Amino acid sequence: MKNFCISLDKLIPAVKELDNLGYFLEDVCCVHVKEGFELVYHFDHWDNPGRITLRTLISDDQQAETISHIFPGADWHERECYDFFGVHFKGHKNLIPLLLPPDLNEHPLLKDKKTLKELSQLLPEGECFVSAQDNEFDNWLKTFKQDK
Repeated sequence: MKNFCISLDKLIPAVKELDNLGYFLEDVCCVHVKEGFELVYHFDHWDNPGRITLRTLISDDQQAETISHIFPGADWHERECYDFFGVHFKGHKNLIPLLLPPDLNEHPLLKDKKTLKELSQLLPEGECFVSAQDNEFDNWLKTFKQDK
């Protein structure tokens, strides 16, 4: 499994590259932490199995771009993140509750500020999102394309 922490502005280009290489989206997850929200995207490949994880961090007041125009299956995953965490995805054409009642007006997986943990407390050593490492993804991408 390859795990890449990327900046928010690199998310769409990275997702497009994975799509062009034949990867499919497995899921999109969200974690509420002191730093904001960590969005976790899992991809895999039918012909060249090996999970790729893209992680990006957004602050409480930021929005991520939707990837549903690249991977239509992201529609439901992003709606679930919206349902439970209140994360908005710019450009999402159907950002309405997926599982919760539309009139609930709360996001049940949001943590209380007092109980939020730092991301470094949740991730195993070596996987900590200290800062975006876009160059690692770019280097992997070059190597992957050369090996094909």
